[in-house]
Amino acid sequence: MGSALIECNKLARWYGSVPALTDVDLSVPAGITGLLGPNGAGKSTLLRILTGQISASSGICRILGRDPMRDASVFRDLGFCSEDDALFERMTAREVLTFLARLSGFERPAAKERVQQVLEITGMIANADRLTTSFSKGMRQRTRIAAALLHRPMLILLDEPMTGLDPVGRRDVLELLRKLAEQGTSVLFSSHILHEVGAVAAHIVVLNRGMVLAEGSLAEIRADLSDHPFTLSIRCSDARALMLRLGALECVTDFKIRSLEHLDVGASSAAKLLHALPSIVLESGIGVSEVSAPGESVEAVFQKLLR
Repeated sequence: MGSALIECNKLARWYGSVPALTDVDLSVPAGITGLLGPNGAGKSTLLRILTGQISASSGICRILGRDPMRDASVFRDLGFCSEDDALFERMTAREVLTFLARLSGFERPAAKERVQQVLEITGMIANADRLTTSFSKGMRQRTRIAAALLHRPMLILLDEPMTGLDPVGRRDVLELLRKLAEQGTSVLFSSHILHEVGAVAAHIVVLNRGMVLAEGSLAEIRADLSDHPFTLSIRCSDARALMLRLGALECVTDFKIRSLEHLDVGASSAAKLLHALPSIVLESGIGVSEVSAPGESVEAVFQKLLR
């Protein structure tokens, strides 16, 4: 294994005749990685394989250089927070965490100290002695993340950690993930919401229909999609004259004149249009004050991958 914390090669999982994962190749580095995909993409299946809950039908999976189905020692360095909102009821957060710490092998004094530490890390000190039944969804989630951190893992995996949270709760969990990475704990979390992943993840894996569609930084994924149909919005001194010039390009598919000085240009190839535009503007002498691609948001990148 190289520097990657997680490596998968040709990983597949079938449920009868239904494929959940197909030939998944990925390499997850240290830091924060977002596993991005719509519901049913195979994210939870992949996380269950990585955490040794189910076996792969074929392929190879290594976590921190070890096979989670063959080497249980990997779980000393791995934390997991599932999508299920499960906590011991009629117990306080401190009691839940102390119980779990003792099960993990901590002696009483060490358990008390470590519980205090994870409560501080997750921002739960003020609510540590309240019953979990009185917790908001966000407080429950932070308590569950605290439980996954008790044994000081090198890597923590979280399945849809922002599901069901209000905007404040989502913000708090994202800030917690940043904090964990800053303190040296690597994070792999799944989400079906792109802006959540883009907000904190330096590395992104896009999964759909059980297949990896793209992997890398958001900038790298954008670059891979650089040549695709798109619309360019141009503000210039003479929209009609520019339209006639651009109309000679084979890649241009349609126009929309919004005003005498505002033109939308549709093209089958982003790369070809952007390459030709500067020369056409210089040769024509038409003044251009603004060029934008309003449809090229981060969300648009995600949608292009899923098509």
